[in-house]
Amino acid sequence: MKDKKNYYSKDMPNPNFSIDIGLSDSWEYGHNFKEHWHEHLQIFYIVSGKGYIRCETKDYDICSKDIIVINSREIHYLESKDDNFKFYLIRIDLPFLFSNQIDLCQTKYLAPFSENLILFKNLIRNDQTVSSCIDSIIHEYYSKEIGYELAIKSSLYTLMVLLMRNYVDRFVTPRQATHKINTIKRFYEIYDYIENNYKHEISTAELAEIAHVSTYYFSRIFKQITGRTPVEYINEIRLRKSIELLKTDSMNITEIAMNCGFNDLNYFSRVFKKKYGISPSKFRY
Repeated sequence: MKDKKNYYSKDMPNPNFSIDIGLSDSWEYGHNFKEHWHEHLQIFYIVSGKGYIRCETKDYDICSKDIIVINSREIHYLESKDDNFKFYLIRIDLPFLFSNQIDLCQTKYLAPFSENLILFKNLIRNDQTVSSCIDSIIHEYYSKEIGYELAIKSSLYTLMVLLMRNYVDRFVTPRQATHKINTIKRFYEIYDYIENNYKHEISTAELAEIAHVSTYYFSRIFKQITGRTPVEYINEIRLRKSIELLKTDSMNITEIAMNCGFNDLNYFSRVFKKKYGISPSKFRY
């Protein structure tokens, strides 16, 4: 983990074979990890249950057999929507697919993938060809029969072809890619500030001052990055915290609302029901 909390970096178990696969525990309703990003390509393969994922400004309700592709440097957030949400997580360092000798495949396809110049669509649903390819990668990874490394690498090339032919979202220029990462880094401090101060009143003007920009500019860029206004984003952080307390703490509803930064119980109940479809009291019981 780097010093910036929203950047996540985990070393591969085998530095000479840069793919890692893990099967999650069953997540309970509301379990989540906060917004973050990383350099590697990441694939979620949903095994069971229902969830919700946000990839930058796009929201998806997801379920068993869905495949979610997280591009390099793409801010994302994942949350369980029931008590049996389970998934495989596949992490791929794309330079792992490079050859020692640079060839056309590397310069035309693999390098642009790695440099974040080709971005894939996030949600893949009802595509048996892609599912079978990922099933093969998972099987080889866990069986570790002789030659499994070759089998995995071969399937990864096939997967890249399938994504390239069917799931390219857009192409970006090197300048656009650099601008994006610089903008994300500029807002690190904002994410951390909200995470550490959600219990207190936070104004958009206050956040803009931290970012050293005008309130208007801050609001516009913040929504471009997150798909949310600052107020909507802060409320989501507070609601996530309230879910944790409703499930585990003995405080009453009013105390939980106040502890999570909601000074008005009616407002808390209203935004809670809007997001989760149920009141805080009914959620608890």
